Amino acid sequence: MADTLELAFEKELKQRIEKANTVCGKQPDRFLAQAEKSGTVNAVHQLVRRGQLSETFGPLADCGRLDLSIEAAVTQGRFGALFSDDEVNACFDLLCEYGYFK
Repeated sequence: MADTLELAFEKELKQRIEKANTVCGKQPDRFLAQAEKSGTVNAVHQLVRRGQLSETFGPLADCGRLDLSIEAAVTQGRFGALFSDDEVNACFDLLCEYGYFK
């Protein structure tokens, strides 16, 4: 099941990244390199645990499209089994700080 869920998350994230690049003209090159090296879910774990924003977070916030962010993908309930409560909460808090959840 985890493999299927990881593949679904990876597909979802790729779609978000493609759309973010189209909408805001920004692609998370460092994240994509890390995902290629260690896997998409592991790359997200590392990003969130370091307390870093994804490279596209700022541009997406400026475009009003945080729904396309890596952080928003982490907060989707259907992917909850892939992330710890702390990771989901960190992303949720960040998105709230930027007015995504009103």
